[in-house]
Amino acid sequence: MAGPEPTIPEEQANLAALWRMVELCLPAHEECGAVTFLPRGGETLQADWQDWLESVYAPILMPALSSLQHLAAAASFTALLGADAALGADLPGPSSGRSLAAGRRALLDFRPPQGAKLLDHLRETAVSNHAAGHLATVFAVRAHAFHLPAVQSAAALLLAECVLGAAAIGLTLTARRTADLLGAAGNCAAPAPQLVAV
Repeated sequence: MAGPEPTIPEEQANLAALWRMVELCLPAHEECGAVTFLPRGGETLQADWQDWLESVYAPILMPALSSLQHLAAAASFTALLGADAALGADLPGPSSGRSLAAGRRALLDFRPPQGAKLLDHLRETAVSNHAAGHLATVFAVRAHAFHLPAVQSAAALLLAECVLGAAAIGLTLTARRTADLLGAAGNCAAPAPQLVAV
């Protein structure tokens, strides 16, 4: 049974907590622009978001992120690279390119936290393999390095896609609009990450 709807201050606090996770997992968020969600314009934002949820998030991004999180936790580097390559092949062309650019920027432009060996190894591999380092991969490995819960880090990736996609077309979303868009993930085939206080 669902609890009461969160108030606007609660929504803002929950989104702020998730955004702190975005900052940890995607330190290059200010420069990366839209990743896999790129709406056509403000008037089509809701429809474009729903289409993205059904065509990219549910069938491709969410299962890939879940697998990547599991592989990061298991420190299974070879399998992680295979899952990263599979994600790149599954994403539609322009989305795949933006995902790779954003992930590699976060991976190569920022030093990993001390002792994050899997992240160090991924960074070293990305130096020589220009097809390695999609955003969801880097996000999953950084989330693991910072000991972030998988459900909240998945919600943080969804938040990043939403906010960065809207910003790419010049929109700044209110907390209520952002929460409504994120809530729409519950209507697609994959389970939606919960916006919970962290």
